[in-house]
Amino acid sequence: MDAKNPRINLLDVARHAGVSPATVSRVLNNTAPVRESVRSRVLSSMKSLGYEPPRGKTLAGSLENALALLIPDILNPFFAEVVRGVQDEARSIGYVPILFDSMEDPQREEQYLRMLMTQPMNGTILCGSRLGNDEFFAIISRLTTPMVILNRTVNHSRVACVRTNLEAGTWRATRHLLDLQHTRIAFLTGPISSEQSLARRRGVEKALGEAGLSLHPEWCPASFPTLDGGFQAMSALLTLPVENRPTAVIAYNDLMAMGVLHAIRTHHLRAPEDISVIGVDDIAMAAHANPPLTTIAQPKYQLGRLAMQTLRRMLQGYPPPEEGFTLMESSLIVRESTALAPNNNGVHV
Repeated sequence: MDAKNPRINLLDVARHAGVSPATVSRVLNNTAPVRESVRSRVLSSMKSLGYEPPRGKTLAGSLENALALLIPDILNPFFAEVVRGVQDEARSIGYVPILFDSMEDPQREEQYLRMLMTQPMNGTILCGSRLGNDEFFAIISRLTTPMVILNRTVNHSRVACVRTNLEAGTWRATRHLLDLQHTRIAFLTGPISSEQSLARRRGVEKALGEAGLSLHPEWCPASFPTLDGGFQAMSALLTLPVENRPTAVIAYNDLMAMGVLHAIRTHHLRAPEDISVIGVDDIAMAAHANPPLTTIAQPKYQLGRLAMQTLRRMLQGYPPPEEGFTLMESSLIVRESTALAPNNNGVHV
């Protein structure tokens, strides 16, 4: 095959030649000695496949083992722990993650992904996408290098998924509140387009349905998954008449839950005496909140390491897991932000 094929990438050449992507990169960039027999095999594969190296300097520069690591919010401690897991695992096997922060902006995320489609690194780890399905799959369909996505399921030959069972986690959290005699339970949804948000909501609705209850439309506002997002959403709920307010709140994540606690104090109410609060993630600050926060723990550091381990296997030529994803379990950590529901007079039942 003499014609150049823009769909062929470095990983395809590595598979054809029976060498690692790093070896192909060394041949292309002359960054380290390579046996002449191996060099000839790589060059022969490039010619046979019609591979044309990118012109000019790529995003990876001279980093032959560079990987893209995209996160929604570098200020969120959840992602900081995931990144640490990715970095520790990558460092142990000789890869270098390059960090991109989309700042909870779907347009910025789309821009980064499109840029990586045209100037690909060896592989990509995407830590939770904020894009809607149509936009996301339009980009993923052009993928030419392996990708691992956290907490989102994608059916693609070059994509593997690592996620936490958050539906089971929020089901467990809702059951905990029902056991405390709460029947007016709110859920702060976070990003509307997020698969994670939908999974968490399904867990809440399932537990409520099993108890003969439903999620009140006014009690599931969407907001940014930040401290301020939680504060604003809870402040809006507290404008409702007392008899129409929830007595318990499950927030999309711990940051939102801490914003909820702040809003409760600002409105001269108490947690958990007036309103119980549960978060998701179990970030380090959760145990030091006022009061210490009941939360659904995710194995954050382990998620990062597992994502990198999965990507490494794909870089070695192995396909994604047959089921398309690897599932990790969540757990409920009960602290002091949940208590028995008050009755209509503010007295605990």
